[in-house]
Amino acid sequence: MKTKSLLLLLFLFAMQVAMSQQIKDSISATKIKTEKEIELEKAQLKAEKDRLKAEEKAKKELEKAEKNRIKAEKEKEKAEKEREKAEKDRKKTEKKREKKEKEAEKAKEKRKEAKKDVAKIKDKISSQKKEIEKERLKFEKDQMKGKLSPNDELKRKEKILKKEENLRKLQSNLAKAEKKLSKLD
Repeated sequence: MKTKSLLLLLFLFAMQVAMSQQIKDSISATKIKTEKEIELEKAQLKAEKDRLKAEEKAKKELEKAEKNRIKAEKEKEKAEKEREKAEKDRKKTEKKREKKEKEAEKAKEKRKEAKKDVAKIKDKISSQKKEIEKERLKFEKDQMKGKLSPNDELKRKEKILKKEENLRKLQSNLAKAEKKLSKLD
């Protein structure tokens, strides 16, 4: 019985050792599993973190690209406005130039007309002086010959005075025309 009890004790001891070994193995396996799971979770967390960083980076890149697109669009609009303004300024300048050319042409025509007027008036004055001189000579000649009655003499003097008055008007007109011409030059 002692042997049986000893055997039984040994058997129980062996069983206990085996069980404890199995429990240790089981605990080690659980620890290993847990460490592997922790590493796996860490890897998953790192992958998730990297994915989030990549998404954030991609989002920032998209925002940056959108900002650049908007900026480029604004610059394009600004350039278009500047081009339109330059075109408008060019047209305005062209109109001013054409207007000045027309004004210069009109001024040239006015000067030409004023010169013609001065020349016409000078011709009329010259002609009037000749007529007055002719009338005076005729009057003096007829007066010396005694052909004139006092009435005829008066009429001829009035005629000469009218022509002289007309000459003064022409000379006044000539002065005005020359003044006008000098203003145009």
